[in-house]
Amino acid sequence: MISMGTNGQLATPVAPVTSIKVVGVGGAGLAILERLAQEGVDISECIAMHTDAKALLASSAAHKVQLGREAASGLGAGGDPNVGQTAARESGGEIAAACSGAQLVVVCAGLGGGTGSGAAPVVAQEAKKSGALVVGVVTLPFAGEGGKRGEQARAALARLGRHCVAVLSFENDRMAELAPAEAPVAETFRAAGDVLAGAVRAVARMVGLPAVMPVGLDELMQAFRGADARCQFGYGSASGSDRVREAVEQVLRSPMLDGGRMLSEPGNVLVHITGDAGLSLAEVQAVLRQLSRYVEDSSQILLGVATDPAGSGDLGVAVMAASRATGYAEYEEEDNEPEAAAEATTEAEGEGGKPAKSSGKRAKGGKKAEGGQTQEELPLDQAMRGRFKDLDPTMVDGQDLDVPTFIRMRIRLK
Repeated sequence: MISMGTNGQLATPVAPVTSIKVVGVGGAGLAILERLAQEGVDISECIAMHTDAKALLASSAAHKVQLGREAASGLGAGGDPNVGQTAARESGGEIAAACSGAQLVVVCAGLGGGTGSGAAPVVAQEAKKSGALVVGVVTLPFAGEGGKRGEQARAALARLGRHCVAVLSFENDRMAELAPAEAPVAETFRAAGDVLAGAVRAVARMVGLPAVMPVGLDELMQAFRGADARCQFGYGSASGSDRVREAVEQVLRSPMLDGGRMLSEPGNVLVHITGDAGLSLAEVQAVLRQLSRYVEDSSQILLGVATDPAGSGDLGVAVMAASRATGYAEYEEEDNEPEAAAEATTEAEGEGGKPAKSSGKRAKGGKKAEGGQTQEELPLDQAMRGRFKDLDPTMVDGQDLDVPTFIRMRIRLK
């Protein structure tokens, strides 16, 4: 139930989240920070992180972290996510210090290249370890950029999702929807930058404005718990007597919502409405009525309402919807393997730090192990000498030194 004040407006707002940091990782991440600065957003809590020292120097962000001084030498990652990841690991202490004290950290990056793909998941991990709720805002490469770049982006998205409560992803192929076909390419990219910067602002406003119906950090976690981290997003704002209809239409036109069709999937849908002191209950209800036409009946709608003290008659509507992003589970499983192996090693250690014997049996004779892969056992009874079979073996103390040691000693490789 929404309580009303004596003047017919929404009730007195409650205190907002006070510590929000926006981190731009790599070239695309820094571009989002620059777009925020151009729109007049306070960037005092914005942090630029890059392996490219020159690009980092040009950033207007208040705080900067050069990733991997040794691994990248200030020259960038060269499109290699492994270099980006190594660089971020090297600078893990600086990343943790930069994110320290934040309740919400928004990680912005472009996936598919080196620094964004490799470092962004590490940044999100460090932010999460510091106690912050983490949201990702990322771009995915054009299909024409090749399969390798797309593969790197999908793998990075899966790793990033492990540490984020939600990831708002923008596919570059949808840029064509943001501007006329004859528009200059710079205008199209600028429009895409507006969408991404708008996503960052909307996420910050959800928890950062005085709230009548608050969307706390726990609500954000609840909204996307049990779903893939990747989510759909739309935002719109308008003023004037018809501001409700215009704002909702902008939301539905968002390329991340595909004309509202993305809302038809069952799940959790978070609707956040912001307005000035004149925001009325009737307007809130009108927004919900218009959006409900596109939302599945079985979906759960979580509503947040906030007032903007600096508002100038604008009404803003933000929608986040959990999506079942297929095709990413395989990357998630692959990324989990190193941690799972480490945990298994720890559990297998017995007294005195000696490894305990495995309870499982090695697959033999082409028997399929878990995962459906065939595991063969190396025959140790004989060694094939190949083209050296007609030469005399090198014998010492009765042992043929031409035979590899692990075969001579009958050591099984694990």
